[in-house]
Amino acid sequence: MKSLALCPTDRAWSAADAELADQIAALFRRCPELSGFSVQAKVFADGRPQGEEELFVTAISISPRLGKEQYADVFEQIASTLTGLIGERPEAQILLQGRTFARTVQ
Repeated sequence: MKSLALCPTDRAWSAADAELADQIAALFRRCPELSGFSVQAKVFADGRPQGEEELFVTAISISPRLGKEQYADVFEQIASTLTGLIGERPEAQILLQGRTFARTVQ
């Protein structure tokens, strides 16, 4: 997973990026069947809402795919991880937008 280029003097952004990387790595360890997923900003037909943008998870890739229940379990793990991260570090909401996360295979 590639980190964003952040200003090294801004400790809050650097800390949020590091926490994001740690939480996503932990998510992939907890969900060995998860291959990847993307996080996008919600788009509204009448333009962007005032205030914070809503995020949604898309393009969840699971292998091997065993059924709808497995997909729901993995989605809940992703949602819980991202919700907790944003709750602890609000800067993470901006860092997450438009990102795709994929399992690294070595």
